[in-house]
Amino acid sequence: MLTIHPADPHQIAVALNVTIDWPAVAYIGIDDGAIAGSGGLAWGGDRCWLWFTVLESKPEYARPVLQMAMRLLRKARQLGESHVFTVRDKQYETSPRLLKLTGFKFHALENDQEVYRCEI
Repeated sequence: MLTIHPADPHQIAVALNVTIDWPAVAYIGIDDGAIAGSGGLAWGGDRCWLWFTVLESKPEYARPVLQMAMRLLRKARQLGESHVFTVRDKQYETSPRLLKLTGFKFHALENDQEVYRCEI
């Protein structure tokens, strides 16, 4: 069963071999003792960004990921943000549906990436 826990962004970066070089609030997903993914909010480029990294996609992760995204949007609002941005992950065909369910709308094409924005 997937559980989601607050985590140190630096530890996530090291564990998943990713770069997190902006101020961030991070969470990690654990399933049966293994890292399933991570996500959080990061601030950079005059924007607040919502990010998720999934190591292995499973259908049963959909609900907890959606709930976590909504929780992160509430946290961004509490921290004074009016908009949150994210990049569509082209690797997953369910990405557009998840973005729509969480209130994100296409914003712009930037550096060959689809950027979506959610007004909160």
